Amino acid sequence: MFDITLILFMAFAGGIIAITGFSVILGGRVLEPKKALQQRIANLEEDVWKLKNKK
Repeated sequence: MFDITLILFMAFAGGIIAITGFSVILGGRVLEPKKALQQRIANLEEDVWKLKNKK
């Protein structure tokens, strides 16, 4: 009986770890384009500021 309980507990813990890992990976893939877009916007704003101050 103890063996079955241990196996079920390990399977449950493994499932929780797998779901957590999947969520972290998926979240990283979702947020990565946002970071790249924010960096491009910052660069464009800096270029616009430089062009405005050239005159």
